Amino acid sequence: MSRTRNKSETTELIAVHGGACAKYDASLAEDCRFACGTGSVESALTDLERIEKFNCGFGSHLTIDQEVECEASYMSSRNMSFGAVGAISNVFHPSRVARHIAENPWWKQRRLLHPLILVGRGAEKYAQKNDFPICSPEELISNAAKDSYEKYLHKMLHPYDTHDTVGAVSINTNTMEAESGTSSGGIVLKHSGRLGHSCVYGSGTWSERRQYVEPFEEFSERTISICSTGHGESLVKADFCREIAKRVLDDEEGILYSEIIREFLREKMEPGARFGAIALIADKFKERMSLEFLIFHNCRYLPAAVRGRDNQIRVFESKFDPDSCTDDKFLIESFRM
Repeated sequence: MSRTRNKSETTELIAVHGGACAKYDASLAEDCRFACGTGSVESALTDLERIEKFNCGFGSHLTIDQEVECEASYMSSRNMSFGAVGAISNVFHPSRVARHIAENPWWKQRRLLHPLILVGRGAEKYAQKNDFPICSPEELISNAAKDSYEKYLHKMLHPYDTHDTVGAVSINTNTMEAESGTSSGGIVLKHSGRLGHSCVYGSGTWSERRQYVEPFEEFSERTISICSTGHGESLVKADFCREIAKRVLDDEEGILYSEIIREFLREKMEPGARFGAIALIADKFKERMSLEFLIFHNCRYLPAAVRGRDNQIRVFESKFDPDSCTDDKFLIESFRM
């Protein structure tokens, strides 16, 4: 695969992460760098879905029945649109299908209820009807996934000591609109039919823009775009991405965003639950804008990359030792963009 991208003049800030990892692998961060150059959340996730090192698309973990069941989600701050697919086994790029569900006007035009999530055969039929590339389930099974299946089946190691859900977030600095998305093969040896946090509204991803009234009839804006990875059931219980976004957007006291997230993690995350996330936050008042990128997790390694306003891509190889004697059993890193 070529690693060359033409530089874009877009105002789109984009960040990509490669999923919570148990082991360090520098190549994962470089793949995130490559995906950041694609220009959109959808195209970034599509890139990662082609690379078997990542737990999404081709390379997804196998279920206990040695099958592939992918899931993906997409959200936009425009009209708070959301779409997700789960337990889908015959589509090369489930992230593209999720975005299509979120933005397809078919139901509205017919005065029907617009679904948020399609699963299993229904999701597969939808993908085929809308001309997405279809494959046999076997075409999504990589050699690495087979090896991982055998390893964990025979040794019965902890199922979360592998790669996890990947994600991407973006904010347009002109419109202050945001997009976010995830793609995942789920946990290794998961039960067939299990849906992870990617499919749950508010847990795997969240993008929201809010406007505030200032003195003298002035207005300010704040946008957050966030996506998560890790132990899906715990992320669902915590309403992870939506609750963090709400706390950030509700803040009127100028509290550091890292401290807002720290308080949430202390209050809401179950002991022992593995999690990770990246977030972009933009604040705008008149011509002034501040941009912040945050990466936070309690896994050993979370590879990520960000393309900023200067069109330069920065790679982040965020590492954490779960056995370290810190007050918080997690890491939060914050960077001004």
